[in-house]
Parts: sequence; C-alpha cells; structure tokens
Amino acid sequence: MPKKEWLAEFNGHQIRVVNTWLGGAKLYIDGDVRDTSAQQITVDKKGPLLSARLPNGDGGGQLVEVFLVAWFTTKAKICIDGKQIAGDVL
Repeated sequence: MPKKEWLAEFNGHQIRVVNTWLGGAKLYIDGDVRDTSAQQITVDKKGPLLSARLPNGDGGGQLVEVFLVAWFTTKAKICIDGKQIAGDVL
C-alpha cells in the first residue's frame, strides 16, 4: 500500500504525519495518534485536514495543523500556530 510520511521536531515534541491510500491520513504527536481522516487528501489548501494541540500540561498548547493536497503527488505542510515548520511548500 503506497505510504508517505513527513516528520518534524518542535520544542521537544515529535510530529509525524502518515498518509496511505487505504488507511487515510494520521497525525501523531510524540507517538500518539492525535487526529485521523479517512479522506487521504484535499485539493483545498485553505483548511487543514488534520489538527491537534501540543501537550503542555494545562490543556492548552500550540495548535498543530496539517494541510494535505495532491495532484500528481501528495504534499503536506505542517504548521504550528499558523507558521510552517516542516513539509512541502504548497
């Protein structure tokens, strides 16, 4: 099954995005699945497909958003509080 992954480190947290044709998209933070989508991709760059908050102990935390788009290949952009930290330029 075709699979593509993107990795990022931010303030001691490991962020991983996995997209597969049959399994959809998943957002992992520190090894834990934090968000999933059966929709593998979107052609809309305006809204995130996946999102979660980084753990900080008080329930707040910085917002992680993942934008996935595909035409001929799948690309992902990983943002923290609206600023890209990893992935592809969309």
